[in-house]
Amino acid sequence: MAEQTTKRCHWVPKAYLKAFASDEKRKKIWRLSNTAGDPELKPIEKVAVSFNLYVPLDPETKKRDDSFERKLGELEQWFSEPIWKLFQTEMIDLGDESIRKLVALLVATMMLRNPRYFEMCKSIHEGIRGMILAAGEIPTSVESKGVIRSVNPASWPSYRDATEEDLKRNWIDSINNATRYATMLMEMRWSVVFSDEPVFITTDAPVTFLHPSHKFRGIKDAETMVAFPISPTRLLYMDRLFHEPGNQYYRLNGDGSKHNLHLWRNALEYMFTHRQPDDVRASMNAEAERQEYAAT
Repeated sequence: MAEQTTKRCHWVPKAYLKAFASDEKRKKIWRLSNTAGDPELKPIEKVAVSFNLYVPLDPETKKRDDSFERKLGELEQWFSEPIWKLFQTEMIDLGDESIRKLVALLVATMMLRNPRYFEMCKSIHEGIRGMILAAGEIPTSVESKGVIRSVNPASWPSYRDATEEDLKRNWIDSINNATRYATMLMEMRWSVVFSDEPVFITTDAPVTFLHPSHKFRGIKDAETMVAFPISPTRLLYMDRLFHEPGNQYYRLNGDGSKHNLHLWRNALEYMFTHRQPDDVRASMNAEAERQEYAAT
């Protein structure tokens, strides 16, 4: 019997979401959309999932290749390891190099594997394609969003006519380079905000970038901060505030609404939480009103 090809691809790993589950069996989670609809108690199996997301169609065999999806599955096993479970509840050594490597790779991979970055890759491709078509000739290089990319005239036809599946394979190649971004994260200052009570949410885009300009300026920008919820009681921050002590744990001041609001604003669409989302939303709305009042 032929081996079955994986079709259901979770861009937020199920093993990660179990920490935010609402039931003792860790199978269900509260979900709330930022567009419309009421809160839903959903099986974790059915959230942040898409068919064939990491399973491109092979142009020669006309079959889908799920080797990368299986590779991601192997990496996701770390969310079930004892060290990650300790990270969810205890104060582990944030300066331990082996821990930093593991966490940085998981965070970098979750950032790149998100559908948001596939859309970004497609947008960049279409922008470059449009510029070359408008110019009427093939240049030796093009600039897109401040990045100069060389152009090989021989590869232009395949670039011009790239299909969705072609672009998906290119995106998967970029995810395979997650170690590059993991290295950048390791070089940042790490700290964790912790709470005695479970208060933090996560989303369908858990890796959150914060910047005073409210725009993404890149990981290397001196003012960029990265937030990543580890569990309902642990929220990891990475920044370049090297004048402050690193590898510290800071007790939460307040009810967590300020932190949750940052995470919620970064979501593709959904909030995931262990508690009734209406309560979370109410506290975040109150926090947003306080911020608007303070800004006036």
